[in-house]
Amino acid sequence: MNLKLKRLVRTHSSEEYALFDLDQVTPDGAPMTIGKLDLHYTGEGVYGTILLWDDASRQLTPAQRSAFIHALLNEIVQPMGIPNEYVVEFFAPTLQHYQVFHNVGGEDDADADPSAAPPRSNRTIGASA
Repeated sequence: MNLKLKRLVRTHSSEEYALFDLDQVTPDGAPMTIGKLDLHYTGEGVYGTILLWDDASRQLTPAQRSAFIHALLNEIVQPMGIPNEYVVEFFAPTLQHYQVFHNVGGEDDADADPSAAPPRSNRTIGASA
């Protein structure tokens, strides 16, 4: 797995990232979206949620998934200059009923591509699974 993060949103105390696997591509050649990471920074540490789409999650053994998540969080949390303690929930949903609701750009919700949101920043992290 060759992980790429695209920061979608950043505030003074939180960030949201889309997770892509550069080793997998969609039919149109774009990197495959494999999940999402939401982080909230506090004086005590970092709290958040990792969503790893079901297909991506099933490709990893529990040990590989744990190593992947710890490497991802260590890469993001340590450079922030905040306490490096974190509590992050993991969930692996199916995408069968996935839907994005928004009022951006006049698109209908059903027609919107959730991976098409323009990133404000890109980070690439190499992770082996």
